[in-house]
Amino acid sequence: KHIPAYKLETLMETQERGVSIRRQMLSKKLPEPSSLQYLPYRNYNYSLVMGACCENVIGYMPIPVGVAGPLVLDNKEFQVPMATTEGCLVASTNRGCRAICLGGGASSRILADGMTRGPVVRLPTACQAAEVKVWLESPEGFKIMKEAFDSTSRFARLQKLLISLAGRNLYIRFQSGTGDAMGMNMISKGTEKALVRLNEEFPDLQVIAISGNYCTDKKPAAINWIEGRGKTVVCEA
Repeated sequence: KHIPAYKLETLMETQERGVSIRRQMLSKKLPEPSSLQYLPYRNYNYSLVMGACCENVIGYMPIPVGVAGPLVLDNKEFQVPMATTEGCLVASTNRGCRAICLGGGASSRILADGMTRGPVVRLPTACQAAEVKVWLESPEGFKIMKEAFDSTSRFARLQKLLISLAGRNLYIRFQSGTGDAMGMNMISKGTEKALVRLNEEFPDLQVIAISGNYCTDKKPAAINWIEGRGKTVVCEA
């Protein structure tokens, strides 16, 4: 019976056994079959990984964890764990924590909290795109989008839409609360559902990309500085 490599953990007697077999299969394909001998894989709780954060697992990387602190923030003391292989990083952070502590601690305030996803859609004409923009900015349009968006999660709650028009293209920046999660998968799921609903209102609308570089994710962007993305925080010490 053929067993797909990605299903080994679920079909073997233990998940570790599945990882071991995958390592053996991979070793035969490597220029040096012993390449994996220094990558540990035993005595790990793979149930925390499978179906959650990694696929085709062949082991794990142990990283030293140091602690800096106490860090006094908003009149509370925190010990800060740091996983790193950069020498002196924990020591220098610890000195910074001590300086803040001796100065009376740090204070912080959260000014805004909302993750964003900015798809781009296209209409046959610029005038039609403008009509969609007006509809999205209306109370009725926002209510319909919010109902569709919020239906996908117990935590994601659409806060606002920011829409920009460029010719026939419409850039729609969805901003949502995401509970305690960073929330990109959560907000992407809600955005997709909202776009399906938007397409029902405007059948000529074409979704070009779920991310139209208007979020903006993983890069510096003026819109994030102006509008904020994630948690906007001010601190002083």
